[in-house]
Amino acid sequence: MRDEFERFRTAAVELGVPVEPVRYPAGTRTAADAAAAVGCDVGQIVKSLIFATPTKLVLALTSGANQVDIDRLGELEGEEISLADPDAVRTATGFAIGGTPPFGHLAPLPTWIDEDLLAYETVWAAAGTPDSCFPIVPPRLVAATGATPADFVQRQERDHMGRWLVENMPSGLDLELPDRSEPDRPVPYLGGN
Repeated sequence: MRDEFERFRTAAVELGVPVEPVRYPAGTRTAADAAAAVGCDVGQIVKSLIFATPTKLVLALTSGANQVDIDRLGELEGEEISLADPDAVRTATGFAIGGTPPFGHLAPLPTWIDEDLLAYETVWAAAGTPDSCFPIVPPRLVAATGATPADFVQRQERDHMGRWLVENMPSGLDLELPDRSEPDRPVPYLGGN
């Protein structure tokens, strides 16, 4: 693992990107682990996720608070897409899953960056190993990776529709809830009699 850490630092110097990677003995393999180690919001963690299309591999730099919407990412690429297997990731990048940095790969990859990462002053990304990461400002990350900002993450509807209904119900409306011990019967509803 020391080799990957040093290889990443060398790649950063060659790109002209000043980085100060830090090793965390407890590990930074997951976004939650990295956020806890660094002491930042999980949204500030950059997940470097590699996906495969039928013709190429693609890098998606995603906020640690988000999940990739694979269908949306596939639309952006214009091809079907799926998560790349660990061997393909190592072959293309020279790094293992859990420590894959956003740049310094063996071969350049088309790269997308989650727009949510751009809202932070500083984000933290893996530095080549599952126990290291480094801080970087989002504009520099975009420049170093050649990433295209896009919205390719899953968006949740309201976390609970019932709460939305209660919050938005007209005042004075009295709804009668059905008695589940009786057979179904008509229930008054909004706009009904």
